[in-house]
Amino acid sequence: QPVVDAKTGMIASAEALIRWNHPEKGMISPGIFIPALEESGQISELSFYVVKQVKELIRARLLCGKKTVPVSINLSWMDFYDETMINGIIEQLQTGEIPRGMIRFEVTETSYAALEENRLGVLNAIRKEGAKILLDDFGSGYSSLSSLNVMHFDTIKLDKSLIDYIGDRNGEKLLLHITQLLQSFGMTITAEGVETSDQVEFLKNLHCDDIQGYYFSKPLPVNEFEDFVRKHTGL
Repeated sequence: QPVVDAKTGMIASAEALIRWNHPEKGMISPGIFIPALEESGQISELSFYVVKQVKELIRARLLCGKKTVPVSINLSWMDFYDETMINGIIEQLQTGEIPRGMIRFEVTETSYAALEENRLGVLNAIRKEGAKILLDDFGSGYSSLSSLNVMHFDTIKLDKSLIDYIGDRNGEKLLLHITQLLQSFGMTITAEGVETSDQVEFLKNLHCDDIQGYYFSKPLPVNEFEDFVRKHTGL
């Protein structure tokens, strides 16, 4: 799914999302098959598969001289307990086949426990290879403000539940204070689930960095995403 620059409306990055189109049952919700993979202990295989697919997409576009933007990949809390998986990610980042920083990683607050146990080892090892760390779904649960100081995330992604406050006076005040706090930490802010022009204008006035949501684009298959990039960059 494209992520656009709030100021220019141009594509700035993207998030790689998993969708399962079952030959008989049609589209299966990630809310069903992701927990199943976590329970079976196979989620890290999927995570690593996505890393390789994203890397290959970026590499192929660069070889053809096409416009390329950084792509973020979601990591499960279980990935941080899989040493083979983490080492595999680091090795993929070290090949030199794509520029540093083109692959990013998103984690949710469900990963806090794993990160707190080995935050210096895992996060620093990934960052050492130029990858940024994004905190996803901020505001969707019991987000710990103290974790923002401990984990040192590069980008905070505001959950849609916060964006839906826009239009409510008290909700807008809350969003204002949240963004000011995050900006004081030097973190960039991406607003998720943005669907209306009013939301876009409000977020621009908050100096939000990037916007993601159906207002600009729904999640797209790779070929349609490449068309989106071409239309919005000419490359």
